[in-house]
Order: sequence, then C-alpha cells, then structure tokens
Amino acid sequence: MRKEENMALGYCEEVMQTLEVLEETLNQFEILKIEFLEEIQHKIDYRSALLAFALPIVVLFFYLANDFSFIEGQPERSILEAFLGTFIVSFSLWALGVFLNGLLKKVFGSDALPIGRKALVKQIFPKYSRKRKELVDDVERILDCQTLKSTPIPERYLNLKSIDYIIRVLKLEEVSSLQEAVELLDLEVKNSRIQHTLTDKASTLRATEIINGDMGQLFFEDLLKTSPHMRK
Repeated sequence: MRKEENMALGYCEEVMQTLEVLEETLNQFEILKIEFLEEIQHKIDYRSALLAFALPIVVLFFYLANDFSFIEGQPERSILEAFLGTFIVSFSLWALGVFLNGLLKKVFGSDALPIGRKALVKQIFPKYSRKRKELVDDVERILDCQTLKSTPIPERYLNLKSIDYIIRVLKLEEVSSLQEAVELLDLEVKNSRIQHTLTDKASTLRATEIINGDMGQLFFEDLLKTSPHMRK
C-alpha cells in the first residue's frame, strides 16, 4: 500500500472514530427522552397509588376501631360475624382502591387540570434542560474538531456505513486515493438494491438538527402526548 493510500486510510479511520463518538452522544438524546417519560410516568403512578389506597386504609381503620366492640368485653356480634364483616369491607375497599388508582392515573395524566402532566413537566423540566445543554455542548465540541470541520469527504457520506465502505475499499486497494474511494461510492449508491447498505443520513446533519431543534418545555409536553411509552 502506497503512502497516499496509507494516509487516506488513517484519516478515514480517524473520521470513523469521531463519528462513532458523535453517534453515541446523539443516542444520549433519545435516552434522555425515555428517562423523562419514565420519570413522568413514575410520578403519576406513585401519586395515584398513594391517594387511591390511602383513603380505603383510613376508612378501614375507622371501621375496625368502631366495629370490634367484643374486644372490650361487650360483644355485640360473634367473632365469625365480625370477621366476615371485616373481610367484606376490606375487599370492597380494595376494589375501590383499584378503581381510584385507575381514575387518578387519568386525572394526573391529563393536561386539563392544574395537577396534571403540564405541572409535572414544569416541575422536572429544569433538570432535563440542564442535561440536554450538556449533551449539546458535547456535540458542538465534536462537530468543531478539525477532523470533521475540514474534511474532504462530502457531508452526505459522513455516516458510519459510508465511511466503513471507504475504509474497506482502501484496505482492499481497489482505489488509490480518498477521492477515488468517494467516486466509487458515488457509483455504488446509484444501485437502489444496495444503497441502504452503503449510506445513511449524515451524522453531522442529524447533530445539527438536534442542536437547532426545539427542546423547550413545550417540546416535552408534546412528547408526552405523542409517546407510546405513556400508559393510559
């Protein structure tokens, strides 16, 4: 392998490593969205369960306190009658708790009430906003590196699939320069049957879209409405 080919190969491997780091960072944005949805759902579930089962427990406590008069030595009913009565009341209150839990999930998951999802988004948004800012800073640092800033590779090929192809043809010595590798890739991607295996949306373009995208509080509110992660 000639010196020019070695230099081209070394440069492409450096581009590949940089893009891998960039892709890993971009994936963190998706993880951030999932964590946000899970935290919202956890808070809805927790509040619903707490209120739904607190009321039946309080009612059961007062029932037991007032019903077991036989404990004081003046039984008005047999132990069996008291047990059956307590069992029926307990089961009814449990069923009520399950019903209230489902109802309160809808209440806390609604946007119409002050205690609904919008209030939860407002509460936890600052934490996720800070995390997003840190990720944006990381992405901007990667995009600003010299490897990507002054690359001779067209942006449409700044993705892992295309760079992998360029590296392979350089290693196999099918081409003698980076320019020839790009030209060969131009020809290959015209074949619609294999195009999807050779190219993808540019990682740098995805990064720019994410940086410029709206990830404010309204974005997180809309994310809740459209996400399949949110259980009804």
